[in-house]
Amino acid sequence: MSQDLMEKLGQLVMVGFHGLVPSQDIVDLITNHNIGSVILFVRNIANTEQIRKLTIDLQQIAKDAGHARPLLIAVDQENGVVRRLGSSGTYLPGNMAQGAIDSTDISRKVANATARELLVLGLNYNLCPDLDVNNNPLNPVIGVRSFGEDPNLVGRLGVATIHGYQDSKVPASIKHFPGHGDTAVDSHIGLPVINKTMEELEHLELIPFRRAIAAANPASVMIAHIALPNIIKPSVEGENYPASISREIVFDLLRTKIGYEGIIITDCLEMNAVANTIGTEKGALKALHAGNDVAMICHTYSRQLGALELIKQAVSSGDLSQSEIEKSLERMEMLKDRYLSWETALPTHPIDPTTVIGCEAHQRLREISYDLSTTLVRNNANLVPLRPTSQEEIVVLVPHVSWSGAIDSEETPNPFQSLYDSVKRRHTKTVYIIYHDDAERPSMEDSQIAKAVENASFVIIATANGNLYPYQTRTVKMVLAFKKPTIGVAVVNPYDLMSFPELDTYLVTYEYTPPAHEAAVRVIFGEIEPKGKLPVTLVGLGEDEMADYKKKTRWLIEDYETARDFDDIVKLWNVTLGKEWPLAPVRIQWVLENGPHPHHFVVRRDGEAVGFAATFITTEHRSATKLGHLGLLLVDPAHQHQGIGTALHDHSMHYIRASSEEVTTIHLGTIYPRLFCGIPETHPESIRFFQNRGWNLDPEPVFDLIQDLGNYETPKYITDRMTKEKIHFSRITPDTLWELYAFESQNFPGWFSTYKHHAELGDFQDLLVGRDGSHTGPIIAATIIYTSRGSHERRSDIPWQHPSLFDDDSGGMACVGVAENQRGRGIGIGIVAYANEILKRRGVRKSYVDWVEIVRFYQKTGYNIWRGYRLGWWKV
Repeated sequence: MSQDLMEKLGQLVMVGFHGLVPSQDIVDLITNHNIGSVILFVRNIANTEQIRKLTIDLQQIAKDAGHARPLLIAVDQENGVVRRLGSSGTYLPGNMAQGAIDSTDISRKVANATARELLVLGLNYNLCPDLDVNNNPLNPVIGVRSFGEDPNLVGRLGVATIHGYQDSKVPASIKHFPGHGDTAVDSHIGLPVINKTMEELEHLELIPFRRAIAAANPASVMIAHIALPNIIKPSVEGENYPASISREIVFDLLRTKIGYEGIIITDCLEMNAVANTIGTEKGALKALHAGNDVAMICHTYSRQLGALELIKQAVSSGDLSQSEIEKSLERMEMLKDRYLSWETALPTHPIDPTTVIGCEAHQRLREISYDLSTTLVRNNANLVPLRPTSQEEIVVLVPHVSWSGAIDSEETPNPFQSLYDSVKRRHTKTVYIIYHDDAERPSMEDSQIAKAVENASFVIIATANGNLYPYQTRTVKMVLAFKKPTIGVAVVNPYDLMSFPELDTYLVTYEYTPPAHEAAVRVIFGEIEPKGKLPVTLVGLGEDEMADYKKKTRWLIEDYETARDFDDIVKLWNVTLGKEWPLAPVRIQWVLENGPHPHHFVVRRDGEAVGFAATFITTEHRSATKLGHLGLLLVDPAHQHQGIGTALHDHSMHYIRASSEEVTTIHLGTIYPRLFCGIPETHPESIRFFQNRGWNLDPEPVFDLIQDLGNYETPKYITDRMTKEKIHFSRITPDTLWELYAFESQNFPGWFSTYKHHAELGDFQDLLVGRDGSHTGPIIAATIIYTSRGSHERRSDIPWQHPSLFDDDSGGMACVGVAENQRGRGIGIGIVAYANEILKRRGVRKSYVDWVEIVRFYQKTGYNIWRGYRLGWWKV
């Protein structure tokens, strides 16, 4: 075992320490044990100036110790209830508040702003986003840290968040794989057990993780401390192993089955789920055995040293695979080389943090996002907006709460003071009371509350995870007994209402930050409209009420009806695409009605379609599989960023998948008749939209090409080459059509249906072939041409015949193919040149070639790029 390898092992452990300056413990770990990653908590953070000095000091220690690369300095800045920076960073909404907004644009911007603030403080690694699907109301550790209960929502917003961080040069870490949402135990305290099979995980928990890995390539994945007894083999003593130290999850599932290639890191191994079972030091060793690249030990110096010693012994003895350790070190080096440099870690002229943190743009984003997230779940008594007279009194009741281990944010003696302050600013006659857990409640508190409520005209009572704390439920019910107009505000989880369903007026803020409180009070007093939508279901409120709520807050998707909707779709086209892509209504109608197996959907508002999705299903020739198409997705600009596009997208994808088990792939766009073969390159926001929804977009675009044939002449070298090769070009005839069918069926089965369609219309003059040796030789090449004035009216090869684009003297070609065993003879360029001559002879000026990957090939005969597209695919 090389000494160099032994010295690098500290790169595979992430550690924390205590204090606002580098402690002797952390100095020793960095200097003498080559620790490559440090994690900071609230205990390490006082203010922006102190954080910046601390991170520079840590990096300087590493530099002086001879580290080849800077330290990764990590935090859990999830925003919302988990925000290590506290008031040293801009308050921004956490995951479930973002789930209530359901905007990939907002999620990406929140991550981007957070990344900018972290970097200016010297923090270069954020251990988020949380991709747990929170489908258990009793979950004490995830809750509002999740985007919601819908795995597709979680995946969509998670992808946007990852892009926001990593595009800003901060590596992200998705967590807690394979899913910590369906637990009722906090892994900081004990070992949660999830009795699910792998198949069950695949149908829910794994969906957002798979989507994020495929669409966003997160820098790292954090493994959860959860037991999965139906998947993970127990220890020899019969005890459950956590996923974080189980090879079945880390290596077999994540690394091998899913194919993740980035850094895999454990959650903190000092959490009781590991520390009280296998032990932290041994847990670190088993974590690397399981396939993790990094073992995280956040708190205790002796445990950190003990783990390092066990790892070194295991490597020396061969108990740990040297090849796997080397691969882990290589992955860590690649991560650091991609995101870090000594120039940024120890800048000569550091940026003043105050120019970034709390800047105008971040404050504006904060206000917009909190206003959008506040959710009015119930307003049965029409109490909101609240309109008290100057003489009427409001009592504000807030709980005294101690948080779980995960919620390590700034230490505020009264985190709900800002809620009271926001009410007080609007109504001076306001009373403030903090109510306590039964075990610590003063003897006179109940009578104090009763007297205040008795004297008040209105009550605003806050609960914080009230469904988990019985004293909060008891206090709410006590208040409701007075029959005073009462507004409940859930300042963390929205599930509280399940414990007191008799409450008629109920808001959710999803977190207890000052801007979240301010937004809630703005809603209460009617200053803004509530726009947030519950991203979870409140069980027990009655199916009718939840169904009615969802109906009010979610878009109704209906099947498209031509007679009712077509004129609206034409208007939608014109306001979304018409300026860049003008299209006659007859062309739109032709594609919608004549594509393969068309089925379309609309979202209507006030009787008018404001969103539209077109789907098709193509049966590939001689294939048992079918190809689905999401051919078009339009949303009126006046109604964008309201979830319409997402609703139509998800509904369309579900329809295509459910329509036939033979659909194996879904294509973003259409083949024939065609509008777009992919996403136009000129629409970057649309590209982001589909990336955030898990589509695999080809990295390189394809192109439509154009050429003016007015002065076209085939280059002599092409003519000479075809003569030399004895290639003869001609159109197909009815009696030789079978030869063309046989050629396409054998060489290009995906094009067979297009050739067959055109032949059945009688357009034999447009089916061109190249034959080998003579005019009766075997077909070795073929293409389809089209002229706007001569081809059958039921064809739509070129929809873009508006005068500003191609006009009526247009034509073009498609499906240019040469038999594979005949390539290299110049036949492809020869048949393109022949098609150009035929098109020119038929009066075509503007010639068009669609869906081209190899542009240089067509440029030899005068074609140039017209427009480009990003192809998108979804494997079912």
